[in-house]
Amino acid sequence: MCNPFKNLSYLIFLFLPQCMMAQQPIRGKIVDSVDHVGLFGANLRLLAAKDSLIDQRSTSTDGQFQMKQVPPGMYRLQINYLGYRPAYVHIEVPADSAIGSLTIPLLPEYRALEEVAIIAAPPAAVLKGDTTEFDAAAFSTEPYADADALVMQIPGVEIDEDGQVKAQGEDVQRIIVDGKEFFSTDPRIALKTLPADIISKIQLIDEQSEQAQFTGFDDGQRRKVINIVTRPDRRKGYFGRVAGGYGASERYNTGGNLNSFDGDRRLTIFAVSNNVNQSGFSMANIAGGEQEGGRNNRGGRNRSNASGAGGGSGINNTKSVSTNFNDEWLNERLDINANYAFNSTNNETNSLTSREYLIGANANQFNTQNQESGSINYSHRANIRVRFDIDSNQRIDFRPTLSFQQNNRNTFSNNSTMLTNNDPVNASARNNDNENSNFNLSGSVDYSLRLGKPGRTVSLSANGSANSNKGLARTYSLNEFFRNQTLDRVDTVSNRSFTAGYGNGITGRMAYTEPLGRHSRLQANYSLRNTANYSNRETFEFLAETGQLGELNRQLSNEFRNDYTYHSGGLSYQIAKRDSFRFEVGMDFQEAHLHNNRTFPDATAMGSRFSSYLPSAEFSYNFSRDKKFDIGYRTATKAPAINELQDVINNQNPLNIRTGNAHLKQEYGHRFTLRFNRVNRESGSNFAVNVGAELANNRIVTSTLIAGADTLIAPGILLGAGGQFTRPVNIDGYYSLSANTTYGTPVKPLKININLSTNIYHNHDIGLTNRRETYSNSYGVNQRVGVNSRFGPRLVVGLSYTGNYSIVQNNSNTNLNYNAYNQIIRNDVAYTFWKGIRIASSLYYNYNQGLADGYNQQFALWNASIGKNLLRREEAEITLSAYDLLNRNTNINRSISERYIQDTQNNALQRYFLLSFTYNLRKFGGGRPPSGGSRF
Repeated sequence: MCNPFKNLSYLIFLFLPQCMMAQQPIRGKIVDSVDHVGLFGANLRLLAAKDSLIDQRSTSTDGQFQMKQVPPGMYRLQINYLGYRPAYVHIEVPADSAIGSLTIPLLPEYRALEEVAIIAAPPAAVLKGDTTEFDAAAFSTEPYADADALVMQIPGVEIDEDGQVKAQGEDVQRIIVDGKEFFSTDPRIALKTLPADIISKIQLIDEQSEQAQFTGFDDGQRRKVINIVTRPDRRKGYFGRVAGGYGASERYNTGGNLNSFDGDRRLTIFAVSNNVNQSGFSMANIAGGEQEGGRNNRGGRNRSNASGAGGGSGINNTKSVSTNFNDEWLNERLDINANYAFNSTNNETNSLTSREYLIGANANQFNTQNQESGSINYSHRANIRVRFDIDSNQRIDFRPTLSFQQNNRNTFSNNSTMLTNNDPVNASARNNDNENSNFNLSGSVDYSLRLGKPGRTVSLSANGSANSNKGLARTYSLNEFFRNQTLDRVDTVSNRSFTAGYGNGITGRMAYTEPLGRHSRLQANYSLRNTANYSNRETFEFLAETGQLGELNRQLSNEFRNDYTYHSGGLSYQIAKRDSFRFEVGMDFQEAHLHNNRTFPDATAMGSRFSSYLPSAEFSYNFSRDKKFDIGYRTATKAPAINELQDVINNQNPLNIRTGNAHLKQEYGHRFTLRFNRVNRESGSNFAVNVGAELANNRIVTSTLIAGADTLIAPGILLGAGGQFTRPVNIDGYYSLSANTTYGTPVKPLKININLSTNIYHNHDIGLTNRRETYSNSYGVNQRVGVNSRFGPRLVVGLSYTGNYSIVQNNSNTNLNYNAYNQIIRNDVAYTFWKGIRIASSLYYNYNQGLADGYNQQFALWNASIGKNLLRREEAEITLSAYDLLNRNTNINRSISERYIQDTQNNALQRYFLLSFTYNLRKFGGGRPPSGGSRF
């Protein structure tokens, strides 16, 4: 019987020498035809037959260039440079000799003095395939503003209270700069590090996987990416910022960033230290003019949009350092990007939580919790990307990642549970002390090969990971249980739990594409995945009288191993016409094996086998170059995690005892997507629609038992009245629907940009409560209207309104259906006038309606500052700023599930003042630094 891997290897090594032999680079120099001086930044495009693009480059400082190695043949080199006539040079690459260095002169484009040149402004918005591009000149920012001040004005882009970025309704996975990785460890840092005045274009990209980009076959993997295109005259030089502020109550905020750009070689260092809840760094943050959480528009599954300002939980003391490095070697065929990030966060949180449990036929329960917690978290993360173009037919992409995290957390809480008639059910005082550490090493490698015939490719990819974790949990709680309003029983829990685990896995995929005609291709693929996870938990009773550990508690201890393997293969067919349409349909078959092995306290082993057909289809149609439509359908499986499978009882919270379920099945999900984009090049207006639907079979949800009386759930483990016992189970019936529309247009007579965004969703969440199926239907509408000025960099005005309306209907008790309305109005003004005096104001008004008693609040949060620009180019500023002048900041949110409605209020950072100094560095190309501001 033939071995397909052996045949594939033979095929690869047969073609590899042929692909590599006789290939050579094309190098030379672009000069001025009059004085023969090299021209920096000339754009070169190497074209083959039928004008297919082979390579694209820009010349270096002295006009030098070198294209990638290409096979023998005829080529055409196109050169464009502002102020010179375009040039076209025909080049023949011989098979038996080397091609010499070229010197190509460009002729200046002279114009008569009386000639009037009318140059059209570049389009404000352009649609290019999977990319929507915006011209930065269409938006205004202050001088020396950060990139996020520009990006958040892009239609369809939102930045939430945690700095997370959404574009066209989807989470942005990463930020890239000029097509290259930039702080991939944390995309938020990229927007705080780059200044707005170096940006030329902003591109919103629906990025496919590396394999799909190379083969042209869509594998269903999509990531929303923002590409920041820098101005060519800002790609060589130094720029950055350093700032520090100090105020009353020992509040401080300090940090800085430094960027060194030299063409493809780029180095960035970012650092911040503060105790004012800032994880990012910008001039506005340092001045206290913008608290993270000011743009608090929370939403999503199982959460209502009824948050207040303040963002996050508690008070944070943060220290972080991040670096990013980019460079190219070997005639630009080897591209390397490296990132490292260190973060330390000390958090103190006080919270008040009110939760109403929906128990169907039983009386509902009300739980109130006061909690104080403190935590210290340290993390290190490093990753490298190495991309090597062996030649024009072969590419290797290697991405290793290393991370380590340690977290220590202490929590003290008081809980009380009552019935609707205020009869007490239980009460507890609990103290938990947890120490955890986690180490993770992962990586991926992709190899792609073109096999001579256009459209015939082989792609190999592999992903691997290894991780380990350790933990120590100390628990002490005093619990009281009532019967008929009288104290019935008191018990205590005092134990120590030690956990240790590790895991590893590898996933491989091979794809082969074969052209069937001019417009159609066939792809065959095979995938293999194998993962293994181990977890051991040992719990000992703590003997307070001796200060020592007692015997091992067998009911609270468990040693467990899980192995998961699948094989998958299938075929896909594609028919496509360039710049017109693309249609793909495919079918994969997956055979999966899930094996669980518990060795303590009782040895048991069980296995499950799952056979799944995974169909997929996608259709894309371009109505015109500025109007595109996509619709797709994908299926996928998801295996349960080891913490869901391990059937160990965890009683760290005696009123909420948890365990796993070794009988879980893998999920099977369906996903439908629809996208429509339209732009108007002349007016700059753009319109986008995203519609999504998800349906899951065997969805893993929580089953909850709420004890009406003391219940024995395991030998020696008693669940007190009103307590909860939860475990994961599989159930059908979950689905979700969502739609997002964005529209943006400039109003030139008024010198403003208007952005409109509408989000609607419907979630059908399902679970089990007291062995009865429960579900909740949640509906929500979010409408945002934003207006941003285009008056110029000296006067920047922003005004926005956000309205969130949410409805929850629960089958457990129709009398407890829930409606909530949250409105947010925000106004930001920054004005610089006489001799560089700058005043800024940020007013935030929040109105909540429909929350529990005591949580319906309306308040205004006002931040303001006054400063003076210093030095000749106003690159420095001294500022006195105030946060929360009215001292009204709160931090409220509501969460909803099929089992409960919960309102939470956390402590928030309130009024403080800072006196700060900021210095901005700009030095590009050895010339004069810019005066700041945006292009408009």
